[in-house]
Amino acid sequence: MAKAFLSHSSKDKKGYVETVARQLGYDNCIYDELTFEEGMKPIEEIEKSLNKTDVFVIFLSDTALDSKWVKLELEKAYKLLNNGGIKRIFPIIIDSNVDNYDKRIPHWMRKEYNLKYVSRPTIATRRIKQRLREISWQVHPLIKDKEKIFVGRNELIRQFEERIDDFDKQTPLCFIASGIEKIGRQSLIKHCLKKANIVGEAYQPSIIILNSHESLEDFILKIDDLGLSSPIKLRNFLKKKVAEKIAIAIKIIEEVQKAKELIFIIDHGCIVTPEGLISKWFSELLHNISAKRVTFGIASSFRLLKFRVRRDNNIFTVDVPELDKKERAGLLKRYAELEKMELTRDDLNFFSGLLNGYPEQVYYTVDLIKDYGLPRAKKDSLEIVEFSSEKVTRLLWRYERDHKARNFLALLAKFDFIGYDLIFEVVGEDSFFKDLMNKFLASAICEYLGANKEYIRLNDAVRDYLLRSRYELLKEYANKLKEHLEMFLSDYKSEERDVADFLYSIKESLRLKKDISEEYLIPSHFLKTMVELYNFSRRYSDVVRLADRVLQNAEYMDEGIKTEIRYYLCLSLARLQSERFFKEVMEIRGSDHDFLFGFYYRLSGNSVKAIERLTNALIDRPNFPRAKRELVQVYLYIGDYETALELAKQNHEYDKTNPYHIQAYFRCLIRDEKIINKGPIMEELLTNLSKIRSDKAKEMYLEARAQYEAFYKHDGNNALTSINNALKEFPDSVYFKITKFDICEKFGVIGEMKDLLDKFEKEIDNNSYFYNVYISLQSIYFAKTGKKHEAVNLLSKLRNYPESAINKLKLKINKY
Repeated sequence: MAKAFLSHSSKDKKGYVETVARQLGYDNCIYDELTFEEGMKPIEEIEKSLNKTDVFVIFLSDTALDSKWVKLELEKAYKLLNNGGIKRIFPIIIDSNVDNYDKRIPHWMRKEYNLKYVSRPTIATRRIKQRLREISWQVHPLIKDKEKIFVGRNELIRQFEERIDDFDKQTPLCFIASGIEKIGRQSLIKHCLKKANIVGEAYQPSIIILNSHESLEDFILKIDDLGLSSPIKLRNFLKKKVAEKIAIAIKIIEEVQKAKELIFIIDHGCIVTPEGLISKWFSELLHNISAKRVTFGIASSFRLLKFRVRRDNNIFTVDVPELDKKERAGLLKRYAELEKMELTRDDLNFFSGLLNGYPEQVYYTVDLIKDYGLPRAKKDSLEIVEFSSEKVTRLLWRYERDHKARNFLALLAKFDFIGYDLIFEVVGEDSFFKDLMNKFLASAICEYLGANKEYIRLNDAVRDYLLRSRYELLKEYANKLKEHLEMFLSDYKSEERDVADFLYSIKESLRLKKDISEEYLIPSHFLKTMVELYNFSRRYSDVVRLADRVLQNAEYMDEGIKTEIRYYLCLSLARLQSERFFKEVMEIRGSDHDFLFGFYYRLSGNSVKAIERLTNALIDRPNFPRAKRELVQVYLYIGDYETALELAKQNHEYDKTNPYHIQAYFRCLIRDEKIINKGPIMEELLTNLSKIRSDKAKEMYLEARAQYEAFYKHDGNNALTSINNALKEFPDSVYFKITKFDICEKFGVIGEMKDLLDKFEKEIDNNSYFYNVYISLQSIYFAKTGKKHEAVNLLSKLRNYPESAINKLKLKINKY
């Protein structure tokens, strides 16, 4: 078992170090009061203890730095480290009056170590446990080496240096780098800060993550969890005014600044909104911090509208584009050398010519060459070209048949981010998972978070793919998490837990309708639970219940998160077709207002109004994926495949792993007879759909397969066999029955058409979403059986149906 030697001043023993020793467990640490044998000379005992040590932890305080015993212990530990006797030295600053520039700290430690102030012993314990755990598994050497690689970006670096050196302006508090995930935003910020001598070469910033379902309260909890500030009681946020919460955040940030620390934020719409604006609470925070020095580095998913902050000296912002050709070649060469590959100039020219500017694609290219060898990598170079559009499947392909790895990924996908303690509580201390995490980190499937990398999170695209694919959690893991939640509910008021555990366990408690004291809740607990219930459980009434509960405290909430809560409330009311929708939607502004109306009207079968509202939403926000997807669904509903095609194609290009996008694009292609050479595209779509492991994707695949046989291969027998087999597996699917009707119409199977209409008559009433579809199918049946007059008259029963779509149906009827 790995052991930690706790080196400290006797004056720091009571309270801080004593608490750490107790929480670590006395079997896991060497702590003088407990482990030094009575009567033995201290120097002899120190040497004996150090020889049993794996991690030497030194608690740096004003008194420790002046202690001759602490200096002696450190000196001996450093010699043992260089001789291989000790595996790691882990310094922790526990005195706010000490920083990493203190000359009493040895030069080698200041130069080589990422020294951080840790205000609370519980957080120090967590980090020491992580160092002890790392001793038992070899961290992938490439992870650290990859972080050191940086090429190009010269113009962006020049802009930053010019701004920092502009003495007519105050130093910005915040450096925002906007761009898509993994384009190199964090690397750019780090490099700029080092080049401007704001941080040293060894410095690693503390990292938190925020998303559009989080707000000021989450920001406070996460920066407090870094342990860079004094302990503070964080309770009753649902009843605190925004100004009070901003004051708490400022107090924490000013202590972070005093410790000469920086905080990096991976931001997915919390600080920089999807509309390109700075959240009001964050702007107020910046303007009320007195000390003006670079404190935040923000990697934003959304581009900030620069004209909105042009006069705000607290913010410096750049947009991070793809690497240019020279930068791509340079990164490829550097990473290949890191992997000890000798690529010729011709090899470098060949592979760099395939790259489109994403650093991840460069790493994937080198990994592909390493796995395949040069000849095969060149032969299969299309995999490199297609990486950006299919990067999730490319990253996960090697785990396709590894059920243990897949189960582990499904576990990680349950969490926004997760600490190592909880991971190994669930999976056990199995070296397989330790090695697997190293591989995930090295290939960018996962990344570190926290002040000392004590958390990990899945790449957003990977997590989204896994959640959408509905990977089922291993029963053993589910039971462990259930046990963990029961323990949490019994002690959450007294035990200090890491923020990842706390946020997850609270959300699960709300989802399972467990009792949680309101003083521990924050708005995002409700919102995240609502999102999960809406997207994965379809418990729309429960979403409404939670929204009503949290909105009782609306006056204490930031406008951003309040709007997000109302948005999911309106989505659920639309699903329930509740009249209350029309009242609540009036609280939503802009393109989302029109989108929600369009969504409601689509679900109610009012295609005319749905098209009008969704079109308005896209006029207001042209790049609005949800509105495009809904509009495609409306056009497919009314059979306008030509109009739907371009939008469906755009949606598919935006996310080629989304089964709804694949299905919609496929349906447009299969029904548009004007498109030539569409076979390969449709076959690719079918293949991609078949790879997605979810019941919904399977349904989509079976339907598409039958349509492919019928309308492209013109094979009636195989098409009917395929759709009948699908109906055996999913007998209640209305979509399968509609597809079967279409196949029967094409091949003249009149009897089956009549049988299906009889079933629809029983299943579809006047208020059903499928009412207009039923009327359309009836009219086609009449036309097919020689009753054109009745077929045309029946079209008058269509409700809220576009005139252009009715005219297309008339043309179709007249062809019979």
